[in-house]
Amino acid sequence: MNPPVLVEDHDHERGRIRIVRMNRPDARHAMNTAMLTELLDALDAVGAAVELTGLLLTGDDDAFSAGADVREQDVDGGVRRMELFTVLYEVLSNLALPTAAAVEGPAIGGGAEAAAACDIRVAGRSARFRFPGAIYGIPVGPARLVGLVGLGTAKDWILSARDVTVEEAAAVGFVQRVVDDGAAQAAAWDWLVEVGSRDPDTVRLQKRMLNDFEGVRDRVAWENDALRAHAETGGLPPGLDRDLPRTIRPRRTS
Repeated sequence: MNPPVLVEDHDHERGRIRIVRMNRPDARHAMNTAMLTELLDALDAVGAAVELTGLLLTGDDDAFSAGADVREQDVDGGVRRMELFTVLYEVLSNLALPTAAAVEGPAIGGGAEAAAACDIRVAGRSARFRFPGAIYGIPVGPARLVGLVGLGTAKDWILSARDVTVEEAAAVGFVQRVVDDGAAQAAAWDWLVEVGSRDPDTVRLQKRMLNDFEGVRDRVAWENDALRAHAETGGLPPGLDRDLPRTIRPRRTS
């Protein structure tokens, strides 16, 4: 059986870039528990690898990721898998290293969220994105998207759960590079090499400043609480917006 995640380190003049490749082509790289676990293992190992200057997340030329594997048989109703998704979103959003997503084909649901959690997105011309939480009753999407595309566009994409073409995604700044199909990984690599030639301590501090000024950490924590509550209760409990343990605003008492 092929491993659900492939990890390769490649050197450049100023350091090393880690390529993390989702590897379930028969399922369009849908994320099951095994894949999520290995993705987190790969990300956890990044912090201890001082020679790394960047991380590249990708699938293959046919698909980035179809999102959660809804065919997976869950003994706990999906609670464990959702917990892994929330940790993935948090770790990837807050990773100190520069990160780039190389997107070919569809990036849907958890796949689109993982791409959104990276610093930049490089996409082939046939790439498309969808944030379908409103279809499946899952409160996911706003934490990363609102800071990337603005409130109005985030509402459009998330509440409609429609397909977004790469041209539209690039026009609003969600995608930073549009390239010919099959060239996304190379273009993402080039950006990471360019960033890797800068002073690494300054780059990491600037990235943290950018994320902190935008409030990414707090928004991801709020949304992750909502996702965990949803998974644990099997729905959207009354008062969910009031009773989450962490919020980016003062908790209401009534």
